[in-house]
Amino acid sequence: MVARPRRSVLYMPGSNAKALAKARSLPADAIILDLEDSVAPDAKVAARSQIVQAVREGGFGAREVVIRINGAHTAWGDDDLAAAIAAAPDAILLPKVDGPGSIMYAARALHDANAPEKTRIWR
Repeated sequence: MVARPRRSVLYMPGSNAKALAKARSLPADAIILDLEDSVAPDAKVAARSQIVQAVREGGFGAREVVIRINGAHTAWGDDDLAAAIAAAPDAILLPKVDGPGSIMYAARALHDANAPEKTRIWR
């Protein structure tokens, strides 16, 4: 595994379409498109769709694109993970990991979905 140093990483709320568009031009090494803390519960499903669309459209240049999902124990976790895998970002960020089970669950989902090798897990 090769380490990739990052000078700046910006979180962008997935429920804010303007922020997602602006993320394409910000001078950061990585952009984290957030579905967790920055998104209100009633906006999570719409935010998921916006993030998937943004990642598929691309245009982020050399920036690393990461999707931060809701935890597996939440009502949105499984659908977030499936949507993130389908979008094929550079990485999927797991929130509040409290043990190896969450990581193993996400790794199995990536494997079972034949996710691209470039998509890895951030924790």
